[in-house]
Amino acid sequence: PGDLRDAWQRAPAMVSVGGDRHGYILPPVDGTELKLGAGIHRRPREPDEEREPRPGEGEQIRDYFAPPLARLDEYRVKRTATCAYTFTEDGTFFARRIGKALAVSACSGHGYKFGAAVGRRVATALESGDDAALFRWLRAE
Repeated sequence: PGDLRDAWQRAPAMVSVGGDRHGYILPPVDGTELKLGAGIHRRPREPDEEREPRPGEGEQIRDYFAPPLARLDEYRVKRTATCAYTFTEDGTFFARRIGKALAVSACSGHGYKFGAAVGRRVATALESGDDAALFRWLRAE
């Protein structure tokens, strides 16, 4: 809504809207639009399989945010996009030493939220050779 545009432009990113809603909000910055995201349409796919949003998925995601957001019927969905994520069985980050390579995957979208922190710790592990400390941190031990 027009009367909320300025407030959204000053809002912080919200990695969790709380409660039983596992969604996130990215405010409009530098010409981007407000983004509401949630994994409510998650379905297994093969890595090379295309995933187009189904009709109405954007509106379902928007409506998923009520509560906590009010006046959602005044928000228009301009675009709906899908994202591909990897998931481990236990929901943790994936990290393995494979020969001389260190393979790390910040699963389930957490790489987007925590990419800088993960990258810093991966770099430290590569410099120090202390993979065990990295693996403990990735498991939140």
